[in-house]
Amino acid sequence: MIMEVNIIVNEKNMLELEFVNGDSSLPQMLVEKLNSDKNVEFAAYKVEHPLIAHPKLILKTKSVDASKLLLEKLQDVKKDVSDFKDQFMSIVK
Repeated sequence: MIMEVNIIVNEKNMLELEFVNGDSSLPQMLVEKLNSDKNVEFAAYKVEHPLIAHPKLILKTKSVDASKLLLEKLQDVKKDVSDFKDQFMSIVK
């Protein structure tokens, strides 16, 4: 099943996304990366109800474009997952 992403708020310094057909793994990794950035004023994810709600990611930046920063952090997460895969593959071979 492919994860769908709905944009709820898309402003220069504010972004809110809803992750449909997915769990909170990706939002959690993104929030961790975002909160380590000095340009982030606030980054969090929430799940209003664990059985029926979809995870939402909320990002507020100080001055940089929130969408561009999220894309940068998504690339960081992608690299981390790729590095983990490489390490794991070298262990199980």
